[in-house]
Amino acid sequence: MAKVLIAEDDHLMRWSLETSLGRDGHAVRSVETGEEAIDAVMNGDFQVVITDYGLPSTDGLHVLWCIKARVPQTHVIVITGEPTPELEKLARDMGAFDFLEKPFSLTAIKTAVTRALATPERRKGPRGCCGDCAWQKPCGRWTAHQAAGVS
Repeated sequence: MAKVLIAEDDHLMRWSLETSLGRDGHAVRSVETGEEAIDAVMNGDFQVVITDYGLPSTDGLHVLWCIKARVPQTHVIVITGEPTPELEKLARDMGAFDFLEKPFSLTAIKTAVTRALATPERRKGPRGCCGDCAWQKPCGRWTAHQAAGVS
């Protein structure tokens, strides 16, 4: 499957994500701080990074920025317990692949990781739609494109 890095300071959340994604066959590494996440990405070949926004030492947006500056092909999923529309927009504008509000289901994070690992032809716009919509609201044409066999 894929190499996934989880940057989360809450032990139980980190363990849950690591265990769940590991059961799906991913090679998962987890760290507690933003600095550890940046260091891990610079010394590893991760396809997906899941980072909490509220990390100690440096926040998840700084982690996102460092990753996108050095290894732009890595997909970053930002998770947070204190979401705002402004934070979501900023994260997406900085290159976040997805943005999830805690608490989320394990299915939601697995779906986000699966989408991040999908082929480039299938990764179009934000939230997986056709790419012609604004970040705030998917246009809804993705289902129609899938039904028509268009990626």
